[in-house]
Amino acid sequence: MRIYLLLITLLVFPQLAWGFDWGFGPTDNCRQAREMLAELANTKENAARVALETRILNLCPDGAVGHFVQGVQQESGGNTDRAVQEYQEALRDDPAFYQASGNLGLLYLQKGMLDEAALELTKAVKDAPDPRYQRGLAKVFSERKLYTLAIHHYTEALKGFPSDPSLHAGLADVYVGMGQTDNAEDAYSKALEIDSEYEPAQLGLARLLIEKNQPDRALEVLKKAATASPQNKGIHRLMADAYMKKGDRKSAEYEAVLGGISSSGQFDEHLLKGDEYFQAKNYDKAAVEYLAAIKEKPERPAVFQKLGDTYQAANRDDDAASAYREAVRLNGGSAPVHYSLGTIFEKKGLLDEAVVEYRQSLKYDNDFGDARRRLADIYSLRGSFPQAIEQYQELLKNRKDNPLIHFKLARVYVKTKNYKEAVAAYAEAVRLDAENLEAHRELAALYKRNNQMDAAEKQYREVLRLKKDDADARTALTAIYVKNKNYDELVKLLKESVELAPKDPNAHYKLGIIYEFKKEYENAIPAYKAAIELKADHAKALNALGRVYMKTGNIQEAKEALEAAKKADPALEETAVLLNNIRDELSPEPRHKGKKVTKGKKGKKVKAGQATKKGKKKSGAKAGTQKTAKKGAKKAKQ
Repeated sequence: MRIYLLLITLLVFPQLAWGFDWGFGPTDNCRQAREMLAELANTKENAARVALETRILNLCPDGAVGHFVQGVQQESGGNTDRAVQEYQEALRDDPAFYQASGNLGLLYLQKGMLDEAALELTKAVKDAPDPRYQRGLAKVFSERKLYTLAIHHYTEALKGFPSDPSLHAGLADVYVGMGQTDNAEDAYSKALEIDSEYEPAQLGLARLLIEKNQPDRALEVLKKAATASPQNKGIHRLMADAYMKKGDRKSAEYEAVLGGISSSGQFDEHLLKGDEYFQAKNYDKAAVEYLAAIKEKPERPAVFQKLGDTYQAANRDDDAASAYREAVRLNGGSAPVHYSLGTIFEKKGLLDEAVVEYRQSLKYDNDFGDARRRLADIYSLRGSFPQAIEQYQELLKNRKDNPLIHFKLARVYVKTKNYKEAVAAYAEAVRLDAENLEAHRELAALYKRNNQMDAAEKQYREVLRLKKDDADARTALTAIYVKNKNYDELVKLLKESVELAPKDPNAHYKLGIIYEFKKEYENAIPAYKAAIELKADHAKALNALGRVYMKTGNIQEAKEALEAAKKADPALEETAVLLNNIRDELSPEPRHKGKKVTKGKKGKKVKAGQATKKGKKKSGAKAGTQKTAKKGAKKAKQ
């Protein structure tokens, strides 16, 4: 009879309250997908490539490889911002994923984020000397004027792409920066041998020949370039410079007009050269020419603005700020000038000054979106939430379809505890951009906070659609399913966890817990055994297996499992309770030699000296066992 009472006690234990971690590990299928990347890189035919990408995504949709392939797809579709996010997600899952680092570095370079590009591309070439990544590093170091490193990476890139004119022209630009004009001329000429109409090489060579005081040769190159691209103002500006070298002022002024420098026939040689150097990213020489132009005619705010732009491009922020202030002093205030001043102050951490300049920028142009966005972000950062809300709302008047603004506005609403407006803003953000993982996650948390469990569940499901192994979303969904007693969905969720992490013993253990709670012991036992096979000393799984064996009447198997659980973790209180009950059940009533056994009331046998009255305490071992069992059951419920 006692064994049935024990089973009833076990069945009412609050099994879902047993403590365990709900984390989830990566899927093994991703290994196979990772091995297919080499084949993908060598597949050029579009249909075959799409088919291979689909296979990879089916194997590993939310692992590092899956995010990488999604990044490639987004990049090829022109969505570089989403591609950056996917590559970043891939690297969060696998920091050593060099292909993701390489592709991310190239996108950073494309966006002008040179420091970030250098970091990711360096990580990439460490594991794979891909000529694309070498070319990217060469451009970064060329921009930073680290010419020796630039030459090294251009040379490495040329090993993979010997017929790429851009590499030869880029190498020539580096030689120009180093003052090695002969090497530069050879490299430009090599680029033009490969492609006689490659415009950057034409302009670079012409510029070099002008500096070497060979204007006739320069004009030969430029006339060919102008024939192929007659609307290119840069070509005409260089031609004006070449004619000035020849002393042909009339032709120079004519080409300057075509180059957009002057509409009145008044030719400014220094301004022309400054613009040309700025276009070539030779900022030091551009600054010299603009200063010379200012010296000739000091009262020109537009030239001070050009000088400020040049200094800012060269990371000479203090000089840039001085030039912009002078432009403002000369009544040259404008939205771009104040905006540029604002970005300089923000970069230095002078947020009060930045706010003033961004506001000035908006006075000149109320629709200057970049200035208003930066202003809103600063207000949000500083905790000036009403002002931030005002600016984001102004932005939305002209940019209602911008999901990022709705997302930022929602976050500010949360900080002000305006949850109703926050929900509306998050909902609009995910409507406009269903791929915004953080927006889905934060909206789900708000719904859960408001006890809107159905809506929260929907959003957490969206999170798992975007990131199948998201542990936080799975934990939240688990809590929702338990609260709603939706155990069928909980089983599905935990089965997915096992599929994602087949070698994680805890994933199997958690699935076993739910099966046991549903009294599906035939499924619970294999789940617990799977956990133990992966981790032989998994004390909780051993304890749970013993408990299920007791419920199904397999007492000897239960005893073995529980003893193994006690050995793995002597501190497990439930294990001790269950073992004591098994021992009481298996051990016969003890007999004591020399003691007279008499019959008490109602014919029961009572030991000598033991009280027989109803309500007296039971003898030692049996009473203690029952007390321990009750105590263990009480703690389990708690």
